[in-house]
Amino acid sequence: MPASPKIGVAAAILNHQGELLIVQRGHPPEQGLWALPGGRVEWGESLAGALCREISEEVHLHIAPGPLLHVAEIVTPTVHFIVLDYAATVIGQESLRPDSDALSACWISPQDIGSRDWAAGMDQFFASKAVRDYLCL
Repeated sequence: MPASPKIGVAAAILNHQGELLIVQRGHPPEQGLWALPGGRVEWGESLAGALCREISEEVHLHIAPGPLLHVAEIVTPTVHFIVLDYAATVIGQESLRPDSDALSACWISPQDIGSRDWAAGMDQFFASKAVRDYLCL
């Protein structure tokens, strides 16, 4: 059977100050680089279910998924991912707490986007008109 692309989901979460939640990847590929929190969709799982599970596992926040903002296709010699980036809202007052998939997590002002080393596909994300409108850039 030929190899197939892996499907992932990620959340663009803004706090009340308009800051974006980002994580520093804790594992390959691209360990140490910054990205949106998210991960792979598991067999039989809905996209919304995968998004909620991944955010809970990665940063211990409960979210309500919003609209699809962007679809990224990331192809390197070793990986092929299709990542669906959704807007999302935090539910409740949980504290941000990175877990095993993230070395670190923080909120950044959209104006500080240029100050990070981003994982593959994030340049496509930030160039999207829908994303720029969502982030008020």
